[in-house]
Amino acid sequence: MSATARANQLRQRARHLRWLAEAIEASPVMGLDRYGDVDTWRGPRSDLSRATLASNQHQLHAAAEELRWHAYRFEQQAREFDAVASAQIGLAG
Repeated sequence: MSATARANQLRQRARHLRWLAEAIEASPVMGLDRYGDVDTWRGPRSDLSRATLASNQHQLHAAAEELRWHAYRFEQQAREFDAVASAQIGLAG
């Protein structure tokens, strides 16, 4: 695979990772905390339910940020492949 093709592949993967991150954060589950007040959950486990939801939402936000970080790294690697391709063109010309 050429350096240019590899760079394009990495950019495509980066776009997909960013799309996944946005999909995670736009998921309906990310808004459930608005409905999880004391009027919604009653009983001995209501605090545990709210805490579990908050923890799970935090994990999802962290996963989305990690996807964005990997997308950023893919973009960096794509730029490196672009530099290799440019150097190869310069040597061939």
